[in-house]
Amino acid sequence: MAEQRVSARPLPVRDELNRHYWDGAQRGELVLLRCASCATYVHPPQRPCPQCRHETLEPTAVSGRGHVYSWSVMHTPGNPGFDSELPYTVLVVELQEQAHLITIGNLLDGDPSELRIDAPVEVCFEKVNDDVTLPQWRLVR
Repeated sequence: MAEQRVSARPLPVRDELNRHYWDGAQRGELVLLRCASCATYVHPPQRPCPQCRHETLEPTAVSGRGHVYSWSVMHTPGNPGFDSELPYTVLVVELQEQAHLITIGNLLDGDPSELRIDAPVEVCFEKVNDDVTLPQWRLVR
């Protein structure tokens, strides 16, 4: 029997509202919910649509492109499972599909000294184990 690698990092738990996101990441796609009535992207996932209150939200692949809205370089230990990664950079990204459509992830490819507000980024994927792949970010050059 093969031994499964256990991550020291906290890992996402799939549920009915977020399964599309994590399953999409496993396939190398960034998938968000989109309202069937008003076409507003809804992220983080929630029901009903915060724009029009419609209940039907459909998983929709997005481009995975956006720009840096903000960031923080983590230098201090204390976040469970991340101490061995220090320093690491957490990005807040505004996706190009919609104003104020925000997501968060780590900078995997790029030097934090190159970051600036509005710097273009694109999604990349970090396979943590056979069940979990995380959407992360890299600078577009």
